Amino acid sequence: MNTIFHNVFKKKPWQVNWFIPELEHRKYEKAFRIDTDYSEKVNLYFGDLHKHSSLSPCADVGIWNGSPDDCYNYAKSRMQTDFLALTDHAEKISEEQWKNSMLTAERASETGKFIAWPAVEWAPSLYGHRNIYFSSYKNPLISGNIIVSPPQLWNYLRTRKISALTIPHHTARELLCDLTRTDDEFEPAFEIFSGWGNEEYYGAPLQDTDHSFTRNFAIDTLMRGFRMGFVAGGDGHPAPPANSGITGIYAHDLSLPSLFEALSARRTIATTGAKIKLDLHVNGFPVGSTVFFNQHQIEKLFPLEIGVSAEGTDNIEKIEIIENGCTVYTKTKVRALMNQMSFRWFRQAGPDDGSKVIGSAKLFNISRFIYARLTQRDGHMAWTSPIWLNFYYEE
Repeated sequence: MNTIFHNVFKKKPWQVNWFIPELEHRKYEKAFRIDTDYSEKVNLYFGDLHKHSSLSPCADVGIWNGSPDDCYNYAKSRMQTDFLALTDHAEKISEEQWKNSMLTAERASETGKFIAWPAVEWAPSLYGHRNIYFSSYKNPLISGNIIVSPPQLWNYLRTRKISALTIPHHTARELLCDLTRTDDEFEPAFEIFSGWGNEEYYGAPLQDTDHSFTRNFAIDTLMRGFRMGFVAGGDGHPAPPANSGITGIYAHDLSLPSLFEALSARRTIATTGAKIKLDLHVNGFPVGSTVFFNQHQIEKLFPLEIGVSAEGTDNIEKIEIIENGCTVYTKTKVRALMNQMSFRWFRQAGPDDGSKVIGSAKLFNISRFIYARLTQRDGHMAWTSPIWLNFYYEE
């Protein structure tokens, strides 16, 4: 699960299949990395994790309202995405419809070409909405009319040994979601963008603030100490798949088990709908990682080497490094093509004003989460999942 507990705080980053040479390194003797500089190779796959078909009555509100087969064909052929999750409302479909939808998804999937991800939307009358993503096509229909709270949902999955993940969405909109609690095993991610807008923080770009509640955004959730990566989906009701919000998943191959494992490990990026390729590593650890350190290990952890690579679909305006909700570094100068950017930035342990000194040295016990945010000239945005640095005090 990309977690380290000991005193090894540097590793080789992975090599992504769209890799851009680290252009910032041109001034150094070694301008380009070679295969031996990497720990492993991974691929980046794009898809829509949140789409409603004609099985959802609420989807029948616009010009495009396709059947499950229509949705899969559109996502695969027209949008050329790698996966699609249909998340029709569990409370609005019958057991027979659910079984047929799972058969349709299994039939539409072909390893290495396209994955129809088995999923459903769980929407009780209270607590907000969560999508449930399964690792197989044989699963019970889980309705919010019967399982009525998030703890009940996670307990149901746990006691019945159902391999599934849950992800909350439009948490700050009209349908207020309870994000005072989550489950680290079953809830790996937060839907940061959809057709409802940007839910990174209150007042963010591409957001209707007059329809949003404060204190229930992605930053608020992370600041509570929850470890949640970022995904995006269209939540398409009248819209076709992959038109407003898509997720990138760093997985070893295009198969349901591999995608499920990568989502569980938070190896994801989110975009506003463009296939923006964005990668982040801290000391070589990839997105979704958690690094634990204590007061005796800070000197081995810092300074942090933060590496970012990006390939946009339009000119890149800026890439920002976000730490604990604050922008701590902004990069605007590209080195080659205007849609590419790659750089390293070194982050020290922290400020020395008002920080608690540990022992005889100025070493600071600052736990933090770090992620990258990209903005293009055309307005499209992308986010990596965070990397967590969690401090613990050792007696």
